[in-house]
Amino acid sequence: MNKLNIAGQSVIRFADIEVLRYQIDGFEALPLKRKLLVYHLSQATLAGRDIIFDQNGRYNLRIRHILETIYTHYEGARETDEFVALEEYLYRVWFASGIHHHYGCDKFVPNFSQSYLSGIVEGLQREHALLLEYSQDELADIYAEIFDPTRSPKSTEQSGEADLVEASSVNFYDRGVEQKAVEAYYQALQDEADEDERQAPPSYGLNSRIAQTADGTLYEQVYKQGGLYGEALYRISAHLKDALEYVDTEMQAEAIKSLLAYYRTGNLKHYNDFCIKWVQDTAVSVDFINGFTEVYADPLGLKGSWEGLVHIKNPIASERTDKICREAKWFEEHAPIDDRFKKAEPKGISASVVTVAMLGGDSYPATPIGINLPNADWIRAEYGSKSVTIDNIHAAYREASRHNGMDAAFIADAEVRALLERYDGLTDELHTDLHECLGHGSGQLSPGVSPDALGAYASVNEEARADLFALYYMADEHLLELGLLPDADAYKACYYRYLLNGLVTQLVRIPLGANIEEAHMRNRALIARYALERGEQEGTIELNGLDLKITNYEALRGYFADLLREVQRMKSEGDFAACKQMVERYAVQIDADLHEEVLKRYKALNLAPYKGFVNPKMTLRYEGEAIVDVELDYTEAYAEQMLRYSREYWTLPLNPVQEERLRDPRPSAKTLEKAKELRAKLRHSMDGVISTSMRDKGLDYGINFGLTMEFIVRLAKELGEDGLLASYLLSRDVRELQLIGQQIYPASCLNFSIATALAERSMPNPELRDCLCKHLFDRNTMLPQYALAWLTQARYKDLSTIAYTTLARHFTFGYKFAHKSWEQCLLRCAFKTLDEDAPYMTSEQRAALLMLKRWGRSDKDIQAQILQAPEFVRWETSGSCLFGEYVDDIKFEFSYEG
Repeated sequence: MNKLNIAGQSVIRFADIEVLRYQIDGFEALPLKRKLLVYHLSQATLAGRDIIFDQNGRYNLRIRHILETIYTHYEGARETDEFVALEEYLYRVWFASGIHHHYGCDKFVPNFSQSYLSGIVEGLQREHALLLEYSQDELADIYAEIFDPTRSPKSTEQSGEADLVEASSVNFYDRGVEQKAVEAYYQALQDEADEDERQAPPSYGLNSRIAQTADGTLYEQVYKQGGLYGEALYRISAHLKDALEYVDTEMQAEAIKSLLAYYRTGNLKHYNDFCIKWVQDTAVSVDFINGFTEVYADPLGLKGSWEGLVHIKNPIASERTDKICREAKWFEEHAPIDDRFKKAEPKGISASVVTVAMLGGDSYPATPIGINLPNADWIRAEYGSKSVTIDNIHAAYREASRHNGMDAAFIADAEVRALLERYDGLTDELHTDLHECLGHGSGQLSPGVSPDALGAYASVNEEARADLFALYYMADEHLLELGLLPDADAYKACYYRYLLNGLVTQLVRIPLGANIEEAHMRNRALIARYALERGEQEGTIELNGLDLKITNYEALRGYFADLLREVQRMKSEGDFAACKQMVERYAVQIDADLHEEVLKRYKALNLAPYKGFVNPKMTLRYEGEAIVDVELDYTEAYAEQMLRYSREYWTLPLNPVQEERLRDPRPSAKTLEKAKELRAKLRHSMDGVISTSMRDKGLDYGINFGLTMEFIVRLAKELGEDGLLASYLLSRDVRELQLIGQQIYPASCLNFSIATALAERSMPNPELRDCLCKHLFDRNTMLPQYALAWLTQARYKDLSTIAYTTLARHFTFGYKFAHKSWEQCLLRCAFKTLDEDAPYMTSEQRAALLMLKRWGRSDKDIQAQILQAPEFVRWETSGSCLFGEYVDDIKFEFSYEG
């Protein structure tokens, strides 16, 4: 492929999406050290992919897994309407990182039937022993999430009178948690902050999910290693550690170390440290974003969505942004806002034009064209901010939009079209520069005002503030003096394009009858509709149908100044009521007749309203054991890339929140009292000095009691099944408590995720492992199916011993597989495990051998298949001591009639 033609190249189109390629210009010329920094930071970017899927919806990882398995293994007709619709649905899930639209927030409507989907799933389970992780009850629940329009209809609700948390399905909050309770929870944290936290306030809630105990108490499930999303954060951290060897500057190394401490502990003070070091490091050529950053997806604007991005500075193009940054004080002083809200001395404002090298998380496949961070207002005020304009994404969009017919369809005036043709590319990038470099970095909060005061409306306010700042200065003579614009007419192209987009063309992205939901779209509508209202009153702007006419551009600048003054006041004073009223008035509703005409005209153009990107594939090239290059491959297709990412960067369990609740249960007072009584009973069952000492230590004293299994089993039977108590006991590092927890855990509550978590926790301890199989896994007939799933997937290899043991016990009690394919699958797994010659038998092989013996004794047909298997026949004549032991053991078992 000719790399000169890559930018903006169309990869695939589906639904309302077109996927493009971007090009990393200049990568081949980088020194190897810098390429390796890009590579390792890119790996850290991709390793967080599962996090954003789960944050966007509690069913997303399971739905993605089911659909990808179908896409990969379905052997039926793929040309039918329903399969084509299912394929498109999967493509949309990949693009949105979930089952809700990435911009509109509405749940996707599948154009295939539930019976069609369930039929394929049942066939794959029956014929191919796939998707064994799912019971029929769990599948029914997943199908309801996909097909029931009343369930999770919207990912994020950010306006209206409803409880925003309850109305949103985004996975930042437990079901049943109320908005007022969350607001009270975080207000209490702010009220209780010590002096250090008041001086350097953490971004409360940024890296956590709100859960609720059985008695209604709220608590945070923190994103950290050993906590929620810990598996992914370990993987991300490993790649960040690899990057340390190749950093551009010492400050960059220190920033990465602070980020590693943040991921290790979940402590937001480490995140502040990272942001401060990161923003002060302006000498880097390769930079990155990695973390829980933007809060747009949270209805309350607190929770950060995980994203990653790696970029390389373009030094020549950055001369433009350098000019802007050097003038930051001038722009702040001349801004049309109240002097009380201006920064006395804008600090640390830096900006660059960059080439993106990797996109991930919330920035993939749809990505921003400009970024300004950090988001914490106090860090901006004291240490400054970094802005980037992403030139190769701009270039890709520009190439893709050439001659698409949009301007001809929506702009009747030939002179206006010529104006846009002449200036649009320049003013588009300059507007992004001003928005990111100065807009987000301008202004300040009044003393005592919380940065979260605007709640659900904060994101719209902030984006409007930055856009208005850019719009106001776009028409300033100072830009001409700086050589950033060629003449005094150029700004008019920016003004016209902005109003046309806010009033008309952005509506092509919204289904007829829906409201505007996404923060950036609401911001553009707010500004454009406010300006139109003023312009119609004063005779400077008209909108006749879809035909926009601007007769006085200078007056338009005055409207932007007035609106910026009020938008800044709302933020600086934390005026929630005024901000809500403005957003609801200008930025939400859509005129139905105008919208219908927009969609009709747009449909004739046959364009996709949303665009995103596939990443280049990076691979290391070796000569011997030495890395000699990092190579780029621009040929990877959309589905090919998504499936590869699911294979290579699958880090999380299918239901992370459920496993986290099991790992770190928060018991109610009632459950703690039960545990205290149990522990007292255990102490009093002991004799002597040790018992007396332990009685004095209290509930949390972590030591084993030394009680017999017989006593433990008897005590567990007296307690009976109790899921809340069992979860708490299982989290304690005390032998007897864990053994009792296994025995009183309700077998009916076991699903694949819980069974897997319990198996992983018990696997290193033979006593816990055997108790789990005997006293819990024996009580649920789904466990043989789950055990087979463990054996057939490499990621669960460490559970093979417990899988074989579980199967052996169930076969002993007469269990039979429902499908022949499962029998053949298990036979293949067992013979593969056993067919590895070694000096002695491993625990895994011992368990597999036991399973074959028990299975063969309980089923004569299986017995015959074992004895006739090619592996078994070969073992008989192999001369291997280990294989000979297998043969003798199996034959003796099958010949025994006792």
